[in-house]
Amino acid sequence: MEEPVSAQVVGLENGRRRTVTFSQQVANILLNGVRYESDLSENVETVESQMSMKLLCIAIYKMPPSLRSLCTNHFLGWLSFEGMLLFYTDFMGEVVYEGDPKAPHDSEAYQRYNAGVSMGCWGMCIYAFSAAFYSAILEKLEERFSLRTLYFFAYLAFGLGTGLTTLSTNIYVVLSLCVTYGVLFSSLCTLPYSLLCEYYQSPQFCGSSEEGTRRGMGVDISLLSCQYFLAQILVSVAMGPLTSLVGGAQGVMYFSSLMSFVGCLYSSLCVVYQLPPAEGRDVETGV
Repeated sequence: MEEPVSAQVVGLENGRRRTVTFSQQVANILLNGVRYESDLSENVETVESQMSMKLLCIAIYKMPPSLRSLCTNHFLGWLSFEGMLLFYTDFMGEVVYEGDPKAPHDSEAYQRYNAGVSMGCWGMCIYAFSAAFYSAILEKLEERFSLRTLYFFAYLAFGLGTGLTTLSTNIYVVLSLCVTYGVLFSSLCTLPYSLLCEYYQSPQFCGSSEEGTRRGMGVDISLLSCQYFLAQILVSVAMGPLTSLVGGAQGVMYFSSLMSFVGCLYSSLCVVYQLPPAEGRDVETGV
């Protein structure tokens, strides 16, 4: 039998040996009522092989279908949000205020563009306040409404907000619609991770790993977070040609509204909110 506790001398302190003990069984990761245990390996090479890039890629490729759907939905949300966020002030200056950033600096068109950009900054301030407020009440809303409903509402509100913004040139209407941007931002930062915690309530999801790999919540959280950066890359590559094709920043708002409505449908039809019973384990593990 293995010794339950091992000790290792790590240095000298005040002329005496200082030792650090390691528990053979580590159970220090508690999240949402689920307890995760992992063994400490004495072989460093074994640990390194488990964390190798090859096995990480296998874990990504063989991710459970429910997690893949959640990542896709998360990507759609960030794709719609990032387009709006990066081009909102340009939209205000070019479309709402009918300015021209390429006009001479002493021209009226350029002054209107600057005024629109300044007003767009106030719109971003409204969005930030709405995100803070919605984040504060979101936990209470999760107690009264399902995650499916909150997801649907967030995407729908953002899609309507960005869509109606392109149809109105009234500055007060445009600014008031910034409230919907905060709703989606708070939801994207909260709901996917809440749903992932729900997944980890299921033993079959926790055990959905290929042989020789270790799938854990850290890997799955990182996969969700990667969707934010993937969306940024795509927006950076595609939005320039899109604005050139449309002739202004309104094309980005159209794109954001469309992607939000796609995410609205995807979150309702494709995202798994309740895992199948234990006998469906083969389906969930992808084996």
